[in-house]
Amino acid sequence: MFPLEALILAELARLKGVARDKELFENVRKLVSSFNEEVSVTQFKKALMTLEIRGYIRVESVKRDTRMVYLVRDLNKQEPG
Repeated sequence: MFPLEALILAELARLKGVARDKELFENVRKLVSSFNEEVSVTQFKKALMTLEIRGYIRVESVKRDTRMVYLVRDLNKQEPG
């Protein structure tokens, strides 16, 4: 199995910290397919929710079917403790 949350964070960092959810899903889906795996929209949304709860990202509704995903934690900084 692949580390879906890590792939999402890496892709968001590559996209300068902001992306539409559909664009992010397609990019992550392509990355995952390179490992001969698949990711469903449900798995992707669950991973986004986990990352948001942990404070790595923020998800905002922009339109009815469009959400923006923002990277809010600097991945290069070490956490204390």
